[in-house]
Amino acid sequence: MPIAPPSPAPYAAPFSPAPVFPAPVSPAPVWPAPAAPVLVTPMITTRPASQMPVAEPRPEPPPAKWSEYDQLGLGAPKPTSQKAAKLIVNAYRLLGFGILTIIVIVLVGYITSTVFYYFSNSWIVPMAVSPTDEKVVALQAQLAEQQNSRDRLADELQQAERAILAQQRFQSEFAKAIRSDLEGRKLALGRIQALAAAAAQTRAAIKSQNSAYANASRRRMAQEYEAGLIDRNAMLSGKYQLAQITSSNLTLAERQAEFETRAAELEAQTRSLDAILANAGNAGPALSYEVLRIKQEYEASRLDLAKATEARDTLQTSLARQDKIVASLKQSAYLRAIADKASVAFVPYANLSGVSKGTSLYACKLGMLFCYHVGEVREVLPGEVQGKHPHRDKNLRGQLVVLKLDDDDADAAAGDVLFAGGRPVLF
Repeated sequence: MPIAPPSPAPYAAPFSPAPVFPAPVSPAPVWPAPAAPVLVTPMITTRPASQMPVAEPRPEPPPAKWSEYDQLGLGAPKPTSQKAAKLIVNAYRLLGFGILTIIVIVLVGYITSTVFYYFSNSWIVPMAVSPTDEKVVALQAQLAEQQNSRDRLADELQQAERAILAQQRFQSEFAKAIRSDLEGRKLALGRIQALAAAAAQTRAAIKSQNSAYANASRRRMAQEYEAGLIDRNAMLSGKYQLAQITSSNLTLAERQAEFETRAAELEAQTRSLDAILANAGNAGPALSYEVLRIKQEYEASRLDLAKATEARDTLQTSLARQDKIVASLKQSAYLRAIADKASVAFVPYANLSGVSKGTSLYACKLGMLFCYHVGEVREVLPGEVQGKHPHRDKNLRGQLVVLKLDDDDADAAAGDVLFAGGRPVLF
């Protein structure tokens, strides 16, 4: 027979000493009366004891889900907090999946691009050549230096040309002056020779006459002196006159000698001037001092002319060489691009075999996909340049090409890469 639980004891207020100051009077609490015990009537069964079920021990109930939170004083979470937490977890999962997907796509794209650029030989890299670019500035400085050298050579060549012209003009005038002087000297020589001949003839005639007169005068004076017709003073005066006649013959001889000497000098000078005009050099006759000075001036002029001619030939050769250097610098890829204000692209030597004048150019919207025609190659510029690989940080050697872009696709020159000859993946 089960035992009813004991009824609760009546509540007893704890004893407390009386307060010093009067306390307010409050009504006594009213407690519910204890419930009457319930009598349980036992159930009588007619089954035997062997068939009675054996009572098994009841398992202890599991601890409550939020019991630990209850012990900490936090309590069970509210249903709204659980829903928000679930949404946050789902959002984090979705974000992580998206980030992972992006990483995978980027990785696959990088590997694909690496493999494509490793095997592809149709890509070219557009370049924007600026006047302030380091290579352009260096080339312009070199071009300016070579042009200055060329201008100096041109000035020196002009000076050599002027020197040659001056010396040629001097020699021409010098030859004219020599010829004029030669003609004058020849005329003077003729006159002197005529005077010398006339003097010789006159001297001979006067000498014979003076000799005859002197002999006759001596005989006459001797006879008169012996006859006493003249005295000694008259005889001495007559001899003095005969001496003067003899001295006049000597004077005539001196004049004849002067004419002959002058004629000889003029003849030598004319032969020397003829030799100068004929450029006889050292094989000519002996020259007088005056003619030698004239010849020295002429030879100095000839040497200056030869020197100026050699300098002119050397300067012409140097100027032609300098013109080639300046032309080659002007034809360099960077300076051509600046001068023509053209759009250019870098083509490595490995891809240059597929690029020529008229080759079609294509630009792509997504890597090497969705490509479209943008223009063609106008010209392959001479000279070697260096550029970077579009996918790897590596310097390559190659050449520049001038691009002829369509009017609607002029902005393709600002792209990272173009493809020559066709679309890289056929679409």
